[in-house]
Amino acid sequence: MIIGGAGGQGVLTLGKLFAISGMKKDLEVLCLPAYGAEMRGGYVYCTVILSKNKEIFSPVISKCDFAIFMNENSYRLLSHFLKEDSYLFVNSSLIKIDKKNNVFQLPATHIAEEIGDIRVANMVMAGATFFLLKKFFFPFRVSDLFYGIKNLMQDKKSQEISKKGVIEGWEKMKKKWTEISRK
Repeated sequence: MIIGGAGGQGVLTLGKLFAISGMKKDLEVLCLPAYGAEMRGGYVYCTVILSKNKEIFSPVISKCDFAIFMNENSYRLLSHFLKEDSYLFVNSSLIKIDKKNNVFQLPATHIAEEIGDIRVANMVMAGATFFLLKKFFFPFRVSDLFYGIKNLMQDKKSQEISKKGVIEGWEKMKKKWTEISRK
């Protein structure tokens, strides 16, 4: 998968969270960050490989099954990594796209504001993405993300609000999936 956004949107935290959660499930994991020289506001992305195979031969990807884009610029710059049938998650609070197939638009920034901290928009996307990863690839549970949050964040307050973001994203995606499945 590829995760893209601007510095300060929690893109690298999201990548690390997926990696730690994957390790908990005894998957082979690789997380490779890339970012510009700016501290905040510059581009940032990371690739995350989760595999049941015993070896990952390269940290470099040419195409991916999943993508998360937190802003418009990351979508424009990184969408060429998407496979034809890949799953795309976009923060629709900041991105508007017309592509329909396998695109899940979630107003993550808006949801995070409602939770009480805009910084958990990445956790909203984590919950939504893991719901679909569970459906198609790996037997993930919300508790796997909670494990990752606990190992990534020292501050209890940050842990609790991040868990709220994960739950919101998971539930929103579950609801969307139910609506899609009925059609």
